[in-house]
Amino acid sequence: MNKVLGQIVRNLFRHDLKKSLNNNNRFASTYKAALIAEHDKPLEIREKKQVKLSSNQVRVQVSYCSVNSVDTYKFKHGGGELPFIPGYELSGEVLEVGSDVRGDRISVGEKVVGLSLENFGGLAEECVLDIDDVFRLPTEVSVKDAAVLAYGHSVALYTFSKLSNLKENEKVVITAGPAGLGLAAVDVAANIYKAKVIGVVDTEERGELLRERGAFTTVHFSPKLTKEVLKQTENKGAKVVYDAAGDPMMETIGNCVALGGKTFYASPFFHKTIPAPMPHTFSSIVSLKALRTQNRNLYKTLVNDTLELANEDLIGAHISAEFSLDKINEALKFIDDRKCTGKILIKVEN
Repeated sequence: MNKVLGQIVRNLFRHDLKKSLNNNNRFASTYKAALIAEHDKPLEIREKKQVKLSSNQVRVQVSYCSVNSVDTYKFKHGGGELPFIPGYELSGEVLEVGSDVRGDRISVGEKVVGLSLENFGGLAEECVLDIDDVFRLPTEVSVKDAAVLAYGHSVALYTFSKLSNLKENEKVVITAGPAGLGLAAVDVAANIYKAKVIGVVDTEERGELLRERGAFTTVHFSPKLTKEVLKQTENKGAKVVYDAAGDPMMETIGNCVALGGKTFYASPFFHKTIPAPMPHTFSSIVSLKALRTQNRNLYKTLVNDTLELANEDLIGAHISAEFSLDKINEALKFIDDRKCTGKILIKVEN
């Protein structure tokens, strides 16, 4: 009886809080955001006017937003109509929901992770997202960790579960650059599928990190890469090759795939094409943003499954460094100076 009564009280509290917030009793009319005012210039912190929610949107008070080396390239060369607020992987608390958002989907006051793959806007005190891009955090997943788990781990989970059927003890080649996507893929392949990961790295520091996260072995990217991988795979190559580094590895990594095997290009830094596959092998781009358009339900299921795996402590977050929002340009310099080993977290909340 006490549990039932407690749940009723919590539901009433949420209802009253939601009503209060939807009446704009808690909001300021503006919020701080880091934005790109001019390409190849430092980001600026500005006050932005709050926008009204549409019926299927959610307003999130951002606690953390991730940034990686791919983002810094976009900051300098493009990414939206200027002025533009970047940031797509974020976490925080729900401030307000649209009129069509039911309480069983998301309620005001809940901790969530958001993926704003279309409109960005995560490097700000608040971000407005479509309800399908907001995911409730399981009990054991912190707001901090969630901001670096949702994207990269979900892409890897989709690739290894739906596109390649990775098996226990099967050797898989994964390239890992500074953006964190390869590290996430190693985490999923080694700790969920128990595969033997051959990590391809550009520095020994990154190699050590991959081995700590479960890689069976690591090799350095060099002209001898193909020979090294063949040595590790009894001269057969790997049935699954996962490129999360993009240039310059993508031109070489496809040579490491076995007859009938598959090469997956997961880095979003593709330019306009990918290398032609080796004869009698296959290659594909994997994109969470594209999957969202092609199969919205599968996209949502993958992200929720990723969060649940983290909740069960089967995968984990790696945070290379943390900076406050007003130190965003210092964070970008940290990345440009190649000091990062994965994703950087920008702490937005006070």
